[in-house]
Amino acid sequence: MTRFLLDSNFCIACLRRKPWALQTLGRVPRLSVAVSSITVGELLVGTCLSEDSGREAAKVEAFLRPIQVIPFGREEASQWAKLDAGLRKQGNRIETEDAIIAATAMVSGMILVTGNAKHFGRVKGLKTVDWEVQPPPA
Repeated sequence: MTRFLLDSNFCIACLRRKPWALQTLGRVPRLSVAVSSITVGELLVGTCLSEDSGREAAKVEAFLRPIQVIPFGREEASQWAKLDAGLRKQGNRIETEDAIIAATAMVSGMILVTGNAKHFGRVKGLKTVDWEVQPPPA
C-alpha cells in the first residue's frame, strides 16, 4: 500500500473544511496517511496564536486523533542533517521544519502530500504530490 505523509498545508486545508481536501482525504485508506511530529507542532503553534486557542486546539486534536504521527527520531535526524547540509552547500536552503518533514517522508518511504511541491522539489529523492492538482484515484 502506498503511504502518504501529510504536510501542514494539506492538514490546514482539511481543518478549514476545504471540500477538495476533505473529499480527497476521504478517498484514501486512513492507514495510508500519517503526519510528522513536526507538522503536529506547526498546527499547534497555529492554535496558540489563535484568538480562541482552546477551540482551535480541540479541532486540531480531533483531526489528528485517527492519524498516525511519525516521530522525529535518530534516523530522521540523520537524514535531515544530510539534506540540510547538501542544500546549504548549494545555497538553496528550505525552512528547517520543511527539511525535517522532507527527511521524515524519505526515511519512512512515504510520498509527501503538499501544496508546496515546487518548494520541496529542491529536495532530491523526495516524492511529492499535490492532491489539489492531482487527487488520488477514487
